Amino acid sequence: MKKTEKIITALLTIALGVLLIVLRGKLVSILMTVVGVGLIAFGIMDLFDRLFPPAVIKLVVGLVVILCGWVIVGAVLYVVAALLIIAGILLLYEKIRYKDTCSSLFYTLCEYAIPAVFLVIGTLFLFNQGNTASWVFLLGGAFTIVEGGLLLVGAFSGD
Repeated sequence: MKKTEKIITALLTIALGVLLIVLRGKLVSILMTVVGVGLIAFGIMDLFDRLFPPAVIKLVVGLVVILCGWVIVGAVLYVVAALLIIAGILLLYEKIRYKDTCSSLFYTLCEYAIPAVFLVIGTLFLFNQGNTASWVFLLGGAFTIVEGGLLLVGAFSGD
């Protein structure tokens, strides 16, 4: 990944952390609405390309996500938690398997902290109990900001 892509990814991760803290549980509903609108837009584009079966599927799934998305917010959080934990395990496995000789102890700690923070955020989202668990979003947002900071440090380091 290019340095500019790393910086943009880090800044977007920090912004996501801030949004998790500010919007808490409503962020998932907002993101699901955005996904639903995106699916509808892609379905309309498929209609113009005369790809009718994928267009119908995208349109129907987009409408279902928009109209019934509030029902499956809890399930979405559990899926996101599972994906974060899996990503954290895979990243940690990769770091352990390919032991890079890093130039400094700080850089090494940052490299191992990234998968660890993924694991922490995923575990926090597993403890989500609906909208009553706003502490999960506060801690998840704080750790997401830390993750973005670590990515930003990694982007500016010599790697």
